[in-house]
Amino acid sequence: MALQFNVFRAFEATEPISGRGRRFEPGDIFTCDTGQTGATITFEAGTVLFVVDRSVFKTRCKFKNESAPFF
Repeated sequence: MALQFNVFRAFEATEPISGRGRRFEPGDIFTCDTGQTGATITFEAGTVLFVVDRSVFKTRCKFKNESAPFF
């Protein structure tokens, strides 16, 4: 299931094909499939996919309208 998440601590993520990085800042919103398993999380910001380490995602993002990290 894809849900919206907010960034509450800045982090860097990478586009999986081009390898380009992007910095996500507090207040940025993106969509993520919560059924993912493994060491990395793939999420969509706009129309672009990004990959980030699961531990970074867990400590810097939260489910939209929630006060604590989702995972």
